[in-house]
Amino acid sequence: MMTSLATTASADVSTRFAARRHDDLTALEHHWRQLETTGTLSAFQRFDWLKAIDAHLVRPRGDHAFVIEVNDKVSGDGLMLLPLVLKKGRIHNRIEFLGSEVSDISAAILSPGYEMPGEAGALLWQAIATALPTADLVQIGQITQTVQGRPNPLASLPGLTLSPKKSFDVAMEGDPETVVDRLVNNQTRRILKTSARRMAERGVVRFLAATTQDDVNTLLRVMVEQRFARFRELGRFDHLTERGVEECYRTAALASLDGRGPAQVFGLAVDDIWIATTYTLIHGNTIHLTIVTMAGGEWQPCSPGMAILARYMRWAREKGLTVMDFSVGDMAYKSGFGGQARDLYSLSVPLTGKGSAINFSEGLVGGLKQQVKNNPALSAYARSALRQLRNMRR
Repeated sequence: MMTSLATTASADVSTRFAARRHDDLTALEHHWRQLETTGTLSAFQRFDWLKAIDAHLVRPRGDHAFVIEVNDKVSGDGLMLLPLVLKKGRIHNRIEFLGSEVSDISAAILSPGYEMPGEAGALLWQAIATALPTADLVQIGQITQTVQGRPNPLASLPGLTLSPKKSFDVAMEGDPETVVDRLVNNQTRRILKTSARRMAERGVVRFLAATTQDDVNTLLRVMVEQRFARFRELGRFDHLTERGVEECYRTAALASLDGRGPAQVFGLAVDDIWIATTYTLIHGNTIHLTIVTMAGGEWQPCSPGMAILARYMRWAREKGLTVMDFSVGDMAYKSGFGGQARDLYSLSVPLTGKGSAINFSEGLVGGLKQQVKNNPALSAYARSALRQLRNMRR
């Protein structure tokens, strides 16, 4: 409960942090953009990315984005920004990290030169809690231990739990032409060699990093078509079909042309046929994979998804990037490209009795889902049942 977290702070040091809420993202835009060059943050907390999310996913749903600014109460120095969203449900309101439905990292936007003492997490939460809007529950997932090599203050908050999901990344060094061959395992190396041969047999292979509005519009159209076809085949729900999601990705990509923002779209074609796409975010030394799509059917033997990953990893090294983030989820191709698993954490704090009841029930459901996932036979049966149900609804 929030009260138990707050009371862990001792009175003699409770003045370390002061927090205030800003209910308009644009009020902090100038300071925010300064921190993008002088401070530390992940690409998922870049202003242009979250501005697109606010415009297309938050406000149309009747939710409210806000930012908690945390300062040193004595000196007044700014320490960090925390972008959050108040989601208004039919029976309860909850606070989440802004953009969590389309982002893989929840991390503070840090001022330069500041490192929060590890034992100050309870004090930080106490300050944050004083500035929150009225809600029943605070839920923040996908909390990383670090952000661009610096400790993430959210990882020091009391009451964190280890998430069953992990993120995967790999350090990239050396010559761009050989970086993939040096990182991949033998199986992935064989797949990529076979892929290159089969694609070359079918035509001229072309890799494109989108630089124009036409590039973005073309590749996003292909991305949506390929992803929709794949998810329909698997009987899975695709969040790209939700209202505003596709336009959110498009807006962020267009705003990022010429390196102005974090989004970068890639495509892989054989002659005039686009066979794979990726949507990435870039900041600092890291490129984050958010979406990868590929053509199926006759193109499946060419492994187009693997091929485009290899191409854009080389592109990333050419641009001087040194970390490849494969996003959240344990999939075989990630370890095949050298990805290392990283722990993620979650915070769930009820603020009302209603929030406590909801938190308890969601915990039970989450535990049941994890048990199903851990049982291969039961998991396969559940996926089959869901696929049949969705087919019946078409």
